Amino acid sequence: MSAVQLLTDLARLGVKLSVEAEQLQIRAPRGTLDATLRDRIVEHKQEILALLRRSEHGSASQLVPAPAERHLPFPLTEIQQAYLLGRLVPTAGGNVGCHFYSEVDAADLDIDCLAAAWRQLIDRHDVLRTVVLPDGRQHFLEAVPTYGIETLDLRGQPPEAVLAMLEETRRSMSHRVYNLEVWPLFDIRAIRLDERHTRIYFSIDLFLVDAASLLRLIEEWRHLYRDSSTPWVRPGLSFRDYVVAEAGLQGSDQVRAAESYWFRRVVDFPTAPELPLGPVPAAGQPEVLRHAGTLAADAWRRLKGRAAELGMTPTGMLAAAFSEVLRIWSRRQRFSITLTMFRRLPLHAEVNDLIGDFTSTLLLTCDAPPGGFAARAQHLQARLLEDMNHSHVGGVRVMREVTRARGRMDLDLMPIVFTSLLGLPCAENWRMGWLGKSVYAVTQTPQVWLDHQTYEHDGELCFHWDAIDAMFPEGMVADMFDAYARLLERLASDDAAWQEPVTAPLLLREEHLEPRRRANLTQEPTSTELLHTLFTSQAEARPTHLAIVSPERRMTYGELDRLVCRIGRRLRKEGAAPGKLVGVVMEKGWEQVAAVLGIVASGAAYLPIDAALPEERRNYLIAHGQVELVLTQSKVNDGLQWPDAVTRLCVDDETTWSGFEDGPLSPVQVPEDLAYVIYTSGSTGSPKGVVIDHRGAVNTILDINRRFGVGHEDRVLAVSSLSFDLSVYDIFGLLAAGGTIVLPDQERRLDPEHWAELVVREGVTLWNSVPTLMEMLVEHATGRPEATPDRLRLVLMSGDWIPVTLPGRIAALVGDDAREARKVQVMSLGGATEASIWSILYPIDHVDPAWKSIPYGRPMVNQTFHVLDEALDACPVWVPGHLYIGGIGLAKGYWRDEQKTRESFLRHPRTGEQLYRTGDMGRYLRDGNIEFLGRDDDQVKVGGHRIELGEIEAALVQHPGVTAAAVVAKGAHGGGKQLIGYVVPSNADAARRGSFDAALRDFLRAKLPAYMIPAGFMLLDALPLTANGKVDRKALQLIAMPVSSEAELVAPRDAMEASLAAIVMDVSGLQKVGIHQSFFELGINSILMVRIASRIKDSITKDFAVVELFRYATISALAARLQKGGSEEVPLDKALSRAEARRKARGRR
Repeated sequence: MSAVQLLTDLARLGVKLSVEAEQLQIRAPRGTLDATLRDRIVEHKQEILALLRRSEHGSASQLVPAPAERHLPFPLTEIQQAYLLGRLVPTAGGNVGCHFYSEVDAADLDIDCLAAAWRQLIDRHDVLRTVVLPDGRQHFLEAVPTYGIETLDLRGQPPEAVLAMLEETRRSMSHRVYNLEVWPLFDIRAIRLDERHTRIYFSIDLFLVDAASLLRLIEEWRHLYRDSSTPWVRPGLSFRDYVVAEAGLQGSDQVRAAESYWFRRVVDFPTAPELPLGPVPAAGQPEVLRHAGTLAADAWRRLKGRAAELGMTPTGMLAAAFSEVLRIWSRRQRFSITLTMFRRLPLHAEVNDLIGDFTSTLLLTCDAPPGGFAARAQHLQARLLEDMNHSHVGGVRVMREVTRARGRMDLDLMPIVFTSLLGLPCAENWRMGWLGKSVYAVTQTPQVWLDHQTYEHDGELCFHWDAIDAMFPEGMVADMFDAYARLLERLASDDAAWQEPVTAPLLLREEHLEPRRRANLTQEPTSTELLHTLFTSQAEARPTHLAIVSPERRMTYGELDRLVCRIGRRLRKEGAAPGKLVGVVMEKGWEQVAAVLGIVASGAAYLPIDAALPEERRNYLIAHGQVELVLTQSKVNDGLQWPDAVTRLCVDDETTWSGFEDGPLSPVQVPEDLAYVIYTSGSTGSPKGVVIDHRGAVNTILDINRRFGVGHEDRVLAVSSLSFDLSVYDIFGLLAAGGTIVLPDQERRLDPEHWAELVVREGVTLWNSVPTLMEMLVEHATGRPEATPDRLRLVLMSGDWIPVTLPGRIAALVGDDAREARKVQVMSLGGATEASIWSILYPIDHVDPAWKSIPYGRPMVNQTFHVLDEALDACPVWVPGHLYIGGIGLAKGYWRDEQKTRESFLRHPRTGEQLYRTGDMGRYLRDGNIEFLGRDDDQVKVGGHRIELGEIEAALVQHPGVTAAAVVAKGAHGGGKQLIGYVVPSNADAARRGSFDAALRDFLRAKLPAYMIPAGFMLLDALPLTANGKVDRKALQLIAMPVSSEAELVAPRDAMEASLAAIVMDVSGLQKVGIHQSFFELGINSILMVRIASRIKDSITKDFAVVELFRYATISALAARLQKGGSEEVPLDKALSRAEARRKARGRR
């Protein structure tokens, strides 16, 4: 707490301070000086003495009331400038005024007396006669019309009519945005309900008064209502005098010290908590809802006492509790919140008699140091005290500097506010209880999404959150508020809670945690089968049934089984055994199926190696896998260079196996032995070998087959590479069910026309691939009756984002009718190679139009899925966290890499469960499902905002002219990043002819915040894919985009640009302005924006709003917009001469 703030608080309490003989003298009303207040005075004694001495000899005497200038225009305060801009700009929290609204049911009220008392206040306090001028200044009207309270008499009316009128009045008044140029900026109405009862509606624009002034104003109203003869004298000092005097302090030592303190921090200043957001709210005024709670008097006393023992003020302690709750819901653990300060500098003896908006703000950084609540709260208290000692620079100015450092205007930079009215006199007037019973109240502030307010009433702590609930997912604000109330109760009742970290499981109600617990109850009996024994059982039962269909041959189960047994015996002879790896180096073909079955039948595990890999990479896998045996194909064997120590056996060479028996081969391994190792790319550049055992893979396969009734009549088109674990199900899953594997031709394996031919000709019933490949099939087959997959009944998609439009396109392709039983079931699956193919799934029966992505789903049998924060605590619903997998599907680690295994596989310190950290992000939905949010490394930071690229991509593909899309963040001038969208249009020629970029931006603006709109788009014929069919983001990074030179200083090219440049230079004082320079980078603040807009309306076009300066933030963009709008052009020579004349005039001024 700063000395200035302390002096302000003491003055409100009626405490008088003076200096006599170098000693501090205190005169206070009886009972005012409690122990806490005395301690604060002692703590700041030397600062108080210095301020009082300076007041006696300088600053106070310099503030001389100027009654003759009382009604002259004067500047807006910093906070008023922010309020003005906020109501003009339609951002998420904009389009609103700073507003207080209350409804009170009064008994036996004298409405005429109440109105007369209010008129006396209008006469006494200049600010109640304030209006704002078009040039952005304010002034007090000297005379105003007689104000009366509008009264509606509903006595005797039907109850339903009364209720309708009450609701209509609330609707029209509760979120009112006043025209600041028109008096009055308040509205009081009354509705007579019966002979005794009246409902009073009170609305006032807080542009006029801060909370402390409003409380005092209401208190004076109470006195005047009860005794109209009370002599109230208009103060000699005016709010105008104070504002002008405070502006004169700029450049003082205190201000310079505060500037140094704050401005050195702006480069990495943390912004607001990164809370989950809901759908983009509809345009118009956002509705603010109030969440209210109380803490009983005895609990509040205990809480304050405990805080005092730890050296904390009640306000500091509550701010800490608020920040801890925010942290649980925030993706960013270090953030800032805005504290509302009621700061009156002691510039004159009558300062505390004034009514006005003395609000200042403080941007409080909330760090997350180690320790429990007490340690963090003390850390925050220390930060708060230090910040308040530098309060001569307020939060509005700090935000401007942060904006300048970022090079862009972001009005929603600090939308979370903490307002404490603790210690303010007359705080009980917040309820206007002297009039009667409070019925409803709400406040709202521009660019504020959530405002925490607290005060005392009858010894209780009252706290409420005024929030734009629609900004957030449904029910989230209520959950947060409930957690905050529970935290205060815990801290008041349990001393141990002060030493514990604040975590979600401690604060969330059981009903919030139960859905995810139920989802993780997946335990069922486990199988003792091995991957190849599942096949052997089917071979014995149906030896003549087709097992493989390939371009080269068709094999029955009996034929395949006999070959597998021969391969297994030969491999055992060559040294294959449990725990050893045998390589499979092949192209797509039937030989792959026989090879992997033969390897696991031998007791070894298989290591797939794509024959198309570069030699260096191929040899690395062979060496790192300690591979001594390789199964291959004759054409591959002859075409590659091989390490000397490797024995190669060609599956398609019958002489290789002819001397070995084809009878049954007894297993030599157990379910916990290795089945396969698949290498995945590593962050360090070296691939990692994922070690999967039979038990995990068999568990996943049997779950899928039972869940979807996969049987001997099913056929799958095996499009996935053997090095991609989806192939594990294609091979072992279908053979375990007695089904048939259909293999594409190696040369046409990525050709959707070829796929469609096979799907139709071979009667494929099951599709299993990444979404991109399915989308390619749908794109080809749509509109081609001969390519319709009539027998397709199950689509399994995994490994990447599923476009929200794709399930509907699949249904349309196969002729699904919503009125009939579905012909095709579409499933989303997910997990990790490290967890046996899949661990989670979601049936896509319906796609909500509001969805940004398809839900990830719930865990599969004998597996668990968790969303955890950095401390491994469960995240609340909607809050992004790290995805962890548990259960019997977990890999045994990484082949020959204990360090990477320890980094990715861990035992939970509290539950003891073995978990794998996937590197993916996700969040819980209310019903226990999980939503996938992308990879850790798919998160990029652009302009201070952390962005999930997948969310932008999901929005892009909803555009009817977009077939596929990907977004990357690319480096730009100055080391920053910009988003680039790569789009495959459905009609390339039309897209290249028209303004497709603009259409995409307009489309995205309706779905995403402005900072998520790509800076540019590039049209592609197709997105580059990896070998596994995923979008190749590295390849996208290499596609060149034209580099813009918009930062260069370019002179006006026509009359319109010259006119605009003249206005911008004249208003801002800049000597030069390039037509491509951003207004924000030029340091043009909100009030200058308003003035520029006013000048444009006066000299160019009346049809102009200040918001255009944000949408078209350069002269070139703005000129294009105005010329498109048909504005009258000024000749170039005339515009330039005007500009020169204005510059000269400005120089004379």
